[in-house]
Amino acid sequence: MKRILFGMLLLTAAGAAWSCSDDDGPGYTLRVLTFEDGDYRGSSTAAGYWTSLVDTPQYQGPLLYGNEAGYTWYDENNTGLCSGMIEADFWSGGHAISNYRLAGIGECDYTKQLAVPTGSEGAAGHNGSKNFCIHNGYIDASSFIQTLPALRFRDGRARVVDHLYVTNTSYVLRALKLGDGFNPAAGAESWFKIIATGYDAAGAETGATEFYLYRNGAAVEEWTRFDLWTLGEVARIAFNMQGSADLYGDYGLNVPAYFAFDDVAVRF
Repeated sequence: MKRILFGMLLLTAAGAAWSCSDDDGPGYTLRVLTFEDGDYRGSSTAAGYWTSLVDTPQYQGPLLYGNEAGYTWYDENNTGLCSGMIEADFWSGGHAISNYRLAGIGECDYTKQLAVPTGSEGAAGHNGSKNFCIHNGYIDASSFIQTLPALRFRDGRARVVDHLYVTNTSYVLRALKLGDGFNPAAGAESWFKIIATGYDAAGAETGATEFYLYRNGAAVEEWTRFDLWTLGEVARIAFNMQGSADLYGDYGLNVPAYFAFDDVAVRF
């Protein structure tokens, strides 16, 4: 009987440790990458560091297109996460800071690629915050890029990324709900998802987990938690995107391979 009770206590403790909310859990604290200027702890002298990385205009702007110096960001002295663009221009894939909102998806096209439909003007991020980040890029047999956009720890150490919040962008919602020049609107059987894959410090895969941005005829239109702790301790998390067969054409995925993310929580 004592062994059974002891085993039950161990299971209860383990469940508590691995099912925490946004609060700190047993044995660790959470540091959160919010993309908010007021939370910036790095050494950059740029005024309003995170907001200074928001490009204007959203398409063909000077930061994300033709920027020979490159576009990267680093959450220094906090989570230690960093990311940026894969190549010289954002169309090739990468992660870009944004604070744009566009609720009327009918008018949204690639020129408004950094907008989300949630919140309000000046508060489009998760939990009423200002800034967030946009992912662009996928790999399959037809794609031209060879490297997936990823979050990584700049010091190369592996840590547990607990969760982040994700939502569809306005650009993607238009393609899914209304269709565009590349594909008709998604149907009841269509699906569109994020695949997050973790890698340890040696580059070995630690696991993968998925989040559906569209399924059963419904699209995600609000910030929603995506748990990543199941990947274990990771030095890098790469994000890919996949859709059902009806969302593909002769040249690969027709739906824009975008999603928005915010409030990335890391265990320390």
